[in-house]
Amino acid sequence: MIRRYRPVVRIAEPENFSPEALAILEEHAEVLMEPVSQENLHDALADCDVLWFRLGLRFNALTIKNAGRCSILATPVTGLDKIDLEACDRHHMRVLSLRGEVNFLNNIRATSELTVGLTLSLLRNIPAATTDVTLGHWDRDAWCGRELFGSTVGIVGCGRIGRHLASYYRAFGMNVIGYDPRTDFPHDQIERVDSLDELMQRADVVSLHVAYNSSTRHLIGRREIGLMKKSAILVNTARGGVLDDRALADAIIRGQIAGAAVDVLDGEPDIAGNPLLELARNTNRMLITPHIGGKTRESCEKTERFLAEKVVKALMQPAQLVVA
Repeated sequence: MIRRYRPVVRIAEPENFSPEALAILEEHAEVLMEPVSQENLHDALADCDVLWFRLGLRFNALTIKNAGRCSILATPVTGLDKIDLEACDRHHMRVLSLRGEVNFLNNIRATSELTVGLTLSLLRNIPAATTDVTLGHWDRDAWCGRELFGSTVGIVGCGRIGRHLASYYRAFGMNVIGYDPRTDFPHDQIERVDSLDELMQRADVVSLHVAYNSSTRHLIGRREIGLMKKSAILVNTARGGVLDDRALADAIIRGQIAGAAVDVLDGEPDIAGNPLLELARNTNRMLITPHIGGKTRESCEKTERFLAEKVVKALMQPAQLVVA
């Protein structure tokens, strides 16, 4: 008798996994909804054909070389900095993600919306004012904020998210400038500046939206932050490594800039000792959220369903048969 082999898909972070995506996968594979940690990653790779994860795991060259049975890594994100892609290529490990899925991603706005939310929260002192009221105070004069209208936002990285933000910030009446060497720069939406230095000097709000790789490691460091206005703020919802956290902390402590809001930290989730944490505990000029930019019900449902279809397509090519 000849029976069709059913591949195994292991969902490493099963909490709140999309029911629709699960149904798509279960039509073609056995799905194991079992948490996987960095410590038991080797064993997990040995007993599945596809390992599905979000942001909680890292895959270095040795891990990929010894992956055993697993031949596909699936992750519903665009940033692949936690995966050694060269090692994947050498060992024929396929990586399925959202990178390059421009048409699909144009309808995913979660990170863009959080960026605006963090900007407003910082400028209007929303978290601190809320906490103050819960302590029994009602001091509106203590929390005088600043408006977006009439100010200038500088967008570093003018791809999909940068374009979305340009439209959002224009709706607030902001002047939108941007820096990005890309050939398809959106001149119709953003005023292009000639250099990163010029953007840092002109902007009242600096917003980071570049991919993380070796060329963008600490793209914004001590020198770049030193060019900003003392009244300016910095927002990072890209990747932690794009920004030098130590340089940012020092700049805020010294009053070189007004403050910062970040959704990402360098080295996350291992954040112990990060200088921005202590700063956030002691001043309302530093806001930190735990990489929740893409974490909305809508975006998770859409992206997991989309990736599930990609996984099924990959498993079907070629079909695998087992003689029993």
